[in-house]
Amino acid sequence: MTTIHRNALWCVFSLALLGSAGCASVPRIENPRYTRQHYTYSVLLVPEKLGKSPQLEVAMSLLRMEYPEDQAEAFHDVLYGQASPDAYREFVFNEQRKNYRARAGELPADGSGTASFNWRYEERFSIVQVHELGIVIERDLETYSGGANPARITRYYNIEIEVNEYRLLTLEDLFGDFQENQKYRDIVYEELRRYNELDSAQPLSRGIYFNNQPELTFNFFIADDGLGLHWDPAQIAPRSHGSIQIVLPWDIVRPLMLDSGIRILAKYELELFNNEE
Repeated sequence: MTTIHRNALWCVFSLALLGSAGCASVPRIENPRYTRQHYTYSVLLVPEKLGKSPQLEVAMSLLRMEYPEDQAEAFHDVLYGQASPDAYREFVFNEQRKNYRARAGELPADGSGTASFNWRYEERFSIVQVHELGIVIERDLETYSGGANPARITRYYNIEIEVNEYRLLTLEDLFGDFQENQKYRDIVYEELRRYNELDSAQPLSRGIYFNNQPELTFNFFIADDGLGLHWDPAQIAPRSHGSIQIVLPWDIVRPLMLDSGIRILAKYELELFNNEE
């Protein structure tokens, strides 16, 4: 039976949402506070070979809302799909352990092939930006289950805050059907050319990209200077080029946005309009 060693490390910090001038009809969210909690687990493949057994290493760094307590469950549900970080931690660990044991059960009876079973799962949630009525969180995930390279994934959570309610934003909230908007697509492709130092007349396939019309990403983040877009390794260019990230300036994409999208972004205290406008 697999032996499990557990060690939970705790590192506590707090973040306060600074007050900002806003519409008097919008209730104020009072100083939410968060802690960061670190967990590590090890699952031995061959328990009787303590110190020599291949193992699955699971490490998680999770955010917990400590205050206001009555809003914590809503926040955690948006971020983790669970009522608390503890519930999410248990879910992830159990899933990873089950998968590890299932794959180990496929090994030859003589025990050969165990050398490739030094697996790992590392996950980290970090606050990127925090405002009174909006927050941006980054999730970094790295997994390794054999082979030449680990798999790396980054996801962004742009959360709109209302009283006792947290809502995950999508690009459709800002642009409507952005995939069918050729002007939006042209802006994205032009920024991808700049990223790869291509001239505007050059097709994207002349650079690092797989083709001339890379897949548009749904993975975005709200930044001070524009709309950030992220592609993981091997999504639109060879894995050797790593992840690709660009920022579309607000003054360029704002004319394409829904009026309701502009109102949402006001919660992130952004300068969407030039002084000249």
